[in-house]
Amino acid sequence: MAGWLKKRTLRWLIPVHRYLGLAMSLILLLWFASGIVMMFEGYPRTPASDRMAWLAPMDPGQLAATPTRALAALNLEEPAALRINQPGERPRIHAMNAQGQWRSAFADTGQPAPPLNRQQARKRARELSGAAVASVTRLDGPDQWTVNSHVRAPAPLWRVALADDAGTHLYLSRPTGEVIHSTTFHERVWGYAGPVIHWIYPTQLRQLSGVWRQVVLWVSGIGTLATLSGLILGLMLMRWNKRRGGVSPLQGLFRWHHYLGLAFGTLAATWVFSGLLSMTPFYWTSADRDPALGQRLGHSSPATHEQASAPAQVGGLAGATPRELQLHRFNGQRYYRTMDASGAEQLYPASQAAAPVGEDGNLPANRVREAAKAGDSELTAFRKQNAYDAYYYAGRAARIGGEQPTLPVYRATYDDGARLYIDPATGGVLQHSTPLTRLNRWLYNGLHSLDFPVLNPGSVAWYALVLALLSGGTLLCLSATWLSVRYLWRRKRGR
Repeated sequence: MAGWLKKRTLRWLIPVHRYLGLAMSLILLLWFASGIVMMFEGYPRTPASDRMAWLAPMDPGQLAATPTRALAALNLEEPAALRINQPGERPRIHAMNAQGQWRSAFADTGQPAPPLNRQQARKRARELSGAAVASVTRLDGPDQWTVNSHVRAPAPLWRVALADDAGTHLYLSRPTGEVIHSTTFHERVWGYAGPVIHWIYPTQLRQLSGVWRQVVLWVSGIGTLATLSGLILGLMLMRWNKRRGGVSPLQGLFRWHHYLGLAFGTLAATWVFSGLLSMTPFYWTSADRDPALGQRLGHSSPATHEQASAPAQVGGLAGATPRELQLHRFNGQRYYRTMDASGAEQLYPASQAAAPVGEDGNLPANRVREAAKAGDSELTAFRKQNAYDAYYYAGRAARIGGEQPTLPVYRATYDDGARLYIDPATGGVLQHSTPLTRLNRWLYNGLHSLDFPVLNPGSVAWYALVLALLSGGTLLCLSATWLSVRYLWRRKRGR
């Protein structure tokens, strides 16, 4: 009876794996190969310090216009986003409407500011870089390097190609005049070889975010079935052939594919499955998330513009040279959140009702604790954390970019298992962790990037281990791709 069942299982499992392999082998090969690239190169991103370097330092005494006055001049009552900086000779207030369109007004007078024209974009790029300009292209929508959600691009954009050795492209916003992103030839080449292939990220598809999400979910789901069916089939064949001393019953390249599957099949199945989890199918990690938790903690709040004084009237800003200001709310009070040339942030009261921050520029722990108590969940623990832990740490993208998450942080723990990591400078939530997101941290980051603390991610030993495993997975998929090509070629010749 058992032998009959094994034969019946093999009879349908073999064609299932064959046809799933025909559909997925090349995609899986590209995923593994691009995964190797992504160990060392990531998607081109612009850190806050670079963006600040492209802005001129502001004299707060010149910021005489209130946000409300500037918004009235722009016929915009309820902005979705608002910031103040100086991309050129005069400071500006930039505001975004509900449709995602940006407009600017001069922060010294409150009058509308004209958009950046082509010649101004060329001149500004030349002044910032010191290099000649090869070309200037207007982009009415995102291109391959501004379509990512991490790049906040106030379109339309001027893409300025510089005639420098690095092959730099600068992206300047036409409505705001800001330089918001840059890429080099090196970053673009490896960006295509790594993230664009790995994330199935062509611009036209990524713009259709809902369609792109479904494509990735379905492809990674089918890939999981392909690798899992191969792993089961490989184990069954070895067990079926155990009388021959554990030698594969297959011949030629099929035998090599069988052995590679036995060695790296578990890796392939868990790796593709964990990649599927990166898209949070059915949004399962949000099931235990309380959206009201942390609402009184710090967050960007352009809706508070009516209560905000002009920055020139904020006494604490006197003598400061911030690169950018944003309206901010903490525990019901209004602040200006400033960012200096390094990207460091600090709060200043935007109205007389707002309490000042501490002498060290951070919010006192007792005030953050009181704000963290608000909500339906009960605060059970609150402490200052000076080191990273298993859930708040520098991941792959941060390691590649040389960035480190903020330390120290305040950590608030609640009775439902929620955990907030809070920025002492702004009171903003840096990470909202729940039992499900912590589970996903091990299922996704752990299985997909081997981000296990015991392996010391980022160390030489970790890189060697991950490179060896991904290389094995690449060889497995390469053998599958060649078998698929050979099968299709023979079918074509047979017809």
